[in-house]
Amino acid sequence: MTDIIVKVRPCLNKVALWIKEYRHALRVIGGIFFCLALLAGLFWIGGKEIEPVAFVLGLLSSLFFASPSVAEYILPDRKPVKEMTFDEILDFIPETDPESDWYGISRDWSSEYFLREDPRLRFRAKFGDEGIQCEDFKEDWANCHPNSKATGYWYDLYYDGAFLDRIILVAVDGARTMLPTPDFKSRKIKLYNYRVAQIHDSTKSLDDYIRRSNLEVENS
Repeated sequence: MTDIIVKVRPCLNKVALWIKEYRHALRVIGGIFFCLALLAGLFWIGGKEIEPVAFVLGLLSSLFFASPSVAEYILPDRKPVKEMTFDEILDFIPETDPESDWYGISRDWSSEYFLREDPRLRFRAKFGDEGIQCEDFKEDWANCHPNSKATGYWYDLYYDGAFLDRIILVAVDGARTMLPTPDFKSRKIKLYNYRVAQIHDSTKSLDDYIRRSNLEVENS
């Protein structure tokens, strides 16, 4: 059941976003069908046997008129990613679901995860020299695990090839998980950074290592 939801939700979101993007055109089409249904109704009243035609035209009119409201119910206060500003994209990412909204591939030399509803929004990381932020990362929360070696990597956010943002994820305990860096004083992880780490949490061990590292997530 969970797999079905994961597969269906992105498709449903895409349809809802498409409807919201073209809602004005859909309402115009609905108005045209309404006028045709009204005209067919007049002919029906006049004795023409076109009741099925009038019914279908009225049904189509209702469908086009109602679709923007249904789309708004599915995705309230949402606009397509391509219409978002930089700040809106950064605010949007923490609201996404790491499992159902994102998909990607992680290999020994690179990682790339993209948004299902708009694959132009994606995170990229390289595990070679150019992608390393710090080969020997030193922080008590990163080096307190059985394997004390830690390495920081750059994770870059792109939209349609344009660079938007960059954060650090730290491979700890023999790269068993990638931890987001916390605030130096509060030791709290920003929700945005936490969500990025969740998106790349292929081993499902992120929350466990956050606890082990005596860190916490903001607003959690």
